[in-house]
Amino acid sequence: MSSYVETIEQVILSQPENRIIIASRLYAYISRLVPEMTYYKTLERMTKTGKLEHLTKGLYYRPRMTEYGVIPLGERTIIDFYSGGTKGIVVGASLYNSKGISTQIGKRVEILSTVLTEQKKNIRNVSISRIDMRISKNVSETIEVLEILQNYYSIEDLNKGALVRFLETYGSNYSEKTVEYVLKNRKYKKSTIAFLAAIMTHMGIENTLKKHLSGLSVYSIPTMRELYETALISIRVQ
Repeated sequence: MSSYVETIEQVILSQPENRIIIASRLYAYISRLVPEMTYYKTLERMTKTGKLEHLTKGLYYRPRMTEYGVIPLGERTIIDFYSGGTKGIVVGASLYNSKGISTQIGKRVEILSTVLTEQKKNIRNVSISRIDMRISKNVSETIEVLEILQNYYSIEDLNKGALVRFLETYGSNYSEKTVEYVLKNRKYKKSTIAFLAAIMTHMGIENTLKKHLSGLSVYSIPTMRELYETALISIRVQ
Protein backbone atom coordinates (compact mmCIF):
# COMPACT_ATOMS: atom_id res chain seq x y z
CA MET A 1 0.00 0.00 0.00
CA SER A 2 2.73 2.47 0.97
CA SER A 3 4.50 1.96 -2.38
CA TYR A 4 1.26 2.81 -4.19
CA VAL A 5 0.85 5.99 -2.16
CA GLU A 6 4.46 6.98 -2.73
CA THR A 7 4.06 6.49 -6.48
CA ILE A 8 0.90 8.60 -6.55
CA GLU A 9 2.44 11.37 -4.47
CA GLN A 10 5.54 11.44 -6.67
CA VAL A 11 3.38 11.85 -9.77
CA ILE A 12 1.22 14.55 -8.16
CA LEU A 13 4.19 16.49 -6.80
CA SER A 14 5.84 16.39 -10.22
CA GLN A 15 2.94 18.42 -11.67
CA PRO A 16 3.57 22.17 -12.14
CA GLU A 17 2.23 24.43 -9.40
CA ASN A 18 -1.05 26.25 -10.03
CA ARG A 19 -1.78 24.10 -13.09
CA ILE A 20 -5.15 22.37 -13.32
CA ILE A 21 -5.04 18.61 -12.88
CA ILE A 22 -7.87 16.53 -14.34
CA ALA A 23 -7.89 13.63 -11.89
CA SER A 24 -9.31 11.04 -14.28
CA ARG A 25 -6.79 11.85 -17.02
CA LEU A 26 -3.86 11.71 -14.63
CA TYR A 27 -5.08 8.38 -13.29
CA ALA A 28 -5.27 6.98 -16.84
CA TYR A 29 -1.56 7.78 -17.07
CA ILE A 30 -0.68 5.65 -14.01
CA SER A 31 -3.62 3.20 -13.93
CA ARG A 32 -1.34 0.21 -14.52
CA LEU A 33 0.74 1.10 -11.51
CA VAL A 34 -1.81 1.81 -8.77
CA PRO A 35 -5.39 0.83 -7.83
CA GLU A 36 -8.05 3.45 -8.58
CA MET A 37 -9.45 3.54 -5.02
CA THR A 38 -5.97 4.10 -3.57
CA TYR A 39 -5.38 6.87 -6.09
CA TYR A 40 -8.48 8.87 -5.14
CA LYS A 41 -7.97 8.25 -1.42
CA THR A 42 -4.45 9.64 -1.78
CA LEU A 43 -5.81 12.75 -3.52
CA GLU A 44 -8.19 13.28 -0.60
CA ARG A 45 -5.36 12.86 1.90
CA MET A 46 -3.08 15.25 0.03
CA THR A 47 -5.90 17.80 -0.09
CA LYS A 48 -6.36 17.60 3.69
CA THR A 49 -2.63 18.14 4.26
CA GLY A 50 -2.51 21.14 1.88
CA LYS A 51 -0.23 19.52 -0.69
CA LEU A 52 -3.13 19.58 -3.15
CA GLU A 53 -6.14 21.87 -3.61
CA HIS A 54 -9.57 20.66 -4.72
CA LEU A 55 -10.93 23.07 -7.34
CA THR A 56 -14.22 21.39 -8.20
CA LYS A 57 -15.45 17.87 -8.93
CA GLY A 58 -12.63 15.95 -10.63
CA LEU A 59 -10.25 18.92 -10.73
CA TYR A 60 -7.27 19.68 -8.50
CA TYR A 61 -4.11 21.77 -8.53
CA ARG A 62 -0.84 21.98 -6.64
CA PRO A 63 -0.85 25.31 -4.76
CA ARG A 64 2.08 27.64 -5.27
CA MET A 65 3.86 28.18 -1.98
CA THR A 66 5.93 31.32 -1.31
CA GLU A 67 7.55 32.83 1.75
CA TYR A 68 4.46 35.07 1.99
CA GLY A 69 1.98 32.20 1.88
CA VAL A 70 -0.08 30.36 -0.74
CA ILE A 71 -0.77 32.03 -4.07
CA PRO A 72 -4.30 30.98 -5.09
CA LEU A 73 -5.15 29.75 -8.58
CA GLY A 74 -6.24 32.75 -10.64
CA GLU A 75 -9.28 32.95 -12.91
CA ARG A 76 -6.98 33.60 -15.87
CA THR A 77 -5.40 30.17 -15.39
CA ILE A 78 -8.81 28.53 -15.57
CA ILE A 79 -9.73 30.49 -18.72
CA ASP A 80 -6.43 29.67 -20.43
CA PHE A 81 -6.75 25.98 -19.55
CA TYR A 82 -10.06 25.67 -21.42
CA SER A 83 -9.64 28.20 -24.23
CA GLY A 84 -7.18 29.59 -26.75
CA GLY A 85 -5.71 27.93 -29.81
CA THR A 86 -7.39 24.61 -30.51
CA LYS A 87 -8.75 24.25 -26.96
CA GLY A 88 -11.76 26.54 -27.02
CA ILE A 89 -13.36 29.94 -27.53
CA VAL A 90 -14.43 32.63 -25.07
CA VAL A 91 -17.95 33.85 -25.87
CA GLY A 92 -20.56 36.01 -24.15
CA ALA A 93 -19.82 39.40 -22.60
CA SER A 94 -16.07 38.73 -22.47
CA LEU A 95 -16.05 38.23 -26.24
CA TYR A 96 -17.99 41.43 -26.90
CA ASN A 97 -15.66 43.35 -24.62
CA SER A 98 -12.49 41.91 -26.16
CA LYS A 99 -13.63 42.92 -29.66
CA GLY A 100 -14.42 46.44 -28.52
CA ILE A 101 -18.09 46.20 -29.49
CA SER A 102 -19.32 46.59 -25.91
CA THR A 103 -18.13 47.94 -22.58
CA GLN A 104 -20.30 45.36 -20.84
CA ILE A 105 -18.48 43.29 -18.23
CA GLY A 106 -20.23 40.02 -17.51
CA LYS A 107 -20.48 38.43 -14.09
CA ARG A 108 -19.31 35.15 -15.59
CA VAL A 109 -16.83 34.18 -18.29
CA GLU A 110 -18.40 31.82 -20.84
CA ILE A 111 -16.26 29.32 -22.77
CA LEU A 112 -16.92 26.73 -25.47
CA SER A 113 -14.22 24.11 -24.99
CA THR A 114 -12.93 20.89 -26.53
CA VAL A 115 -11.03 20.11 -23.31
CA LEU A 116 -14.13 19.50 -21.21
CA THR A 117 -15.02 15.83 -20.71
CA GLU A 118 -18.61 16.43 -19.57
CA GLN A 119 -21.23 18.63 -21.25
CA LYS A 120 -21.04 21.56 -18.85
CA LYS A 121 -18.98 22.68 -15.86
CA ASN A 122 -18.87 25.74 -13.63
CA ILE A 123 -15.61 26.70 -11.93
CA ARG A 124 -15.89 29.79 -9.78
CA ASN A 125 -17.00 32.55 -12.19
CA VAL A 126 -16.18 30.56 -15.32
CA SER A 127 -18.88 28.61 -17.15
CA ILE A 128 -17.61 26.02 -19.64
CA SER A 129 -19.67 24.14 -22.23
CA ARG A 130 -18.31 21.27 -24.29
CA ILE A 131 -17.94 21.77 -28.03
CA ASP A 132 -17.27 18.79 -30.30
CA MET A 133 -15.43 20.47 -33.12
CA ARG A 134 -11.93 20.90 -34.48
CA ILE A 135 -10.98 24.43 -33.54
CA SER A 136 -8.89 26.43 -36.01
CA LYS A 137 -8.44 30.18 -36.42
CA ASN A 138 -11.17 30.29 -39.10
CA VAL A 139 -13.55 28.15 -37.05
CA SER A 140 -12.95 30.30 -33.98
CA GLU A 141 -13.62 33.54 -35.89
CA THR A 142 -16.77 32.13 -37.47
CA ILE A 143 -18.17 31.04 -34.11
CA GLU A 144 -17.36 34.46 -32.65
CA VAL A 145 -19.27 36.18 -35.47
CA LEU A 146 -22.27 33.87 -35.16
CA GLU A 147 -22.36 34.27 -31.36
CA ILE A 148 -22.30 38.06 -31.71
CA LEU A 149 -25.00 38.13 -34.40
CA GLN A 150 -27.21 35.72 -32.45
CA ASN A 151 -27.05 37.95 -29.38
CA TYR A 152 -27.08 41.26 -31.30
CA TYR A 153 -30.21 42.63 -29.62
CA SER A 154 -29.12 41.73 -26.09
CA ILE A 155 -25.58 43.18 -26.19
CA GLU A 156 -25.45 46.20 -23.89
CA ASP A 157 -23.88 49.48 -25.09
CA LEU A 158 -23.33 48.01 -28.57
CA ASN A 159 -20.72 49.95 -30.53
CA LYS A 160 -21.93 49.44 -34.09
CA GLY A 161 -18.88 51.15 -35.58
CA ALA A 162 -16.58 48.62 -33.91
CA LEU A 163 -18.95 45.82 -34.90
CA VAL A 164 -18.88 46.81 -38.58
CA ARG A 165 -15.08 46.96 -38.55
CA PHE A 166 -14.97 43.52 -36.93
CA LEU A 167 -17.39 42.11 -39.54
CA GLU A 168 -15.44 43.64 -42.43
CA THR A 169 -12.23 42.00 -41.16
CA TYR A 170 -14.08 38.70 -40.93
CA GLY A 171 -15.56 39.18 -44.40
CA SER A 172 -12.12 39.66 -45.95
CA ASN A 173 -11.28 36.07 -44.94
CA TYR A 174 -14.77 34.61 -45.32
CA SER A 175 -14.78 30.85 -45.92
CA GLU A 176 -18.03 29.16 -46.92
CA LYS A 177 -16.45 25.78 -46.16
CA THR A 178 -15.73 26.86 -42.58
CA VAL A 179 -19.22 28.28 -42.08
CA GLU A 180 -20.76 25.03 -43.32
CA TYR A 181 -18.56 23.05 -40.93
CA VAL A 182 -19.62 25.19 -37.98
CA LEU A 183 -23.33 25.07 -38.86
CA LYS A 184 -23.13 21.30 -39.21
CA ASN A 185 -21.70 20.91 -35.72
CA ARG A 186 -23.34 23.71 -33.76
CA LYS A 187 -26.93 24.94 -33.86
CA TYR A 188 -27.72 28.58 -34.56
CA LYS A 189 -31.07 30.25 -35.12
CA LYS A 190 -32.26 30.70 -38.67
CA SER A 191 -32.43 34.44 -38.01
CA THR A 192 -28.71 34.41 -37.11
CA ILE A 193 -27.86 32.70 -40.40
CA ALA A 194 -30.09 35.18 -42.25
CA PHE A 195 -28.29 38.06 -40.53
CA LEU A 196 -24.89 36.72 -41.59
CA ALA A 197 -26.15 36.16 -45.15
CA ALA A 198 -27.42 39.75 -45.35
CA ILE A 199 -24.09 41.14 -44.13
CA MET A 200 -21.99 39.06 -46.52
CA THR A 201 -24.28 39.96 -49.44
CA HIS A 202 -24.09 43.63 -48.50
CA MET A 203 -20.29 43.37 -48.58
CA GLY A 204 -20.47 41.81 -52.04
CA ILE A 205 -19.21 38.46 -50.79
CA GLU A 206 -20.69 35.47 -52.59
CA ASN A 207 -22.36 32.96 -50.30
CA THR A 208 -24.95 30.21 -50.36
CA LEU A 209 -26.28 30.72 -46.84
CA LYS A 210 -29.85 31.11 -48.09
CA LYS A 211 -29.99 27.35 -48.61
CA HIS A 212 -30.31 27.08 -44.81
CA LEU A 213 -33.31 29.41 -44.79
CA SER A 214 -36.95 29.22 -45.77
CA GLY A 215 -38.06 31.40 -48.64
CA LEU A 216 -41.46 31.74 -46.98
CA SER A 217 -40.11 33.10 -43.69
CA VAL A 218 -39.38 36.70 -42.72
CA TYR A 219 -36.54 36.84 -40.22
CA SER A 220 -36.30 39.48 -37.53
CA ILE A 221 -32.89 40.99 -38.26
CA PRO A 222 -31.60 44.57 -38.53
CA THR A 223 -31.61 46.11 -41.98
CA MET A 224 -28.19 46.88 -43.41
CA ARG A 225 -29.19 50.54 -43.52
CA GLU A 226 -29.94 50.47 -39.80
CA LEU A 227 -26.63 48.75 -39.03
CA TYR A 228 -24.35 50.75 -41.31
CA GLU A 229 -25.85 54.24 -40.90
CA THR A 230 -25.64 54.00 -37.13
CA ALA A 231 -22.14 52.58 -37.45
CA LEU A 232 -20.98 55.50 -39.62
CA ILE A 233 -22.28 57.96 -37.04
CA SER A 234 -20.42 56.02 -34.33
CA ILE A 235 -17.19 56.07 -36.36
CA ARG A 236 -17.44 59.83 -37.02
CA VAL A 237 -17.99 60.58 -33.33
CA GLN A 238 -14.86 58.61 -32.45
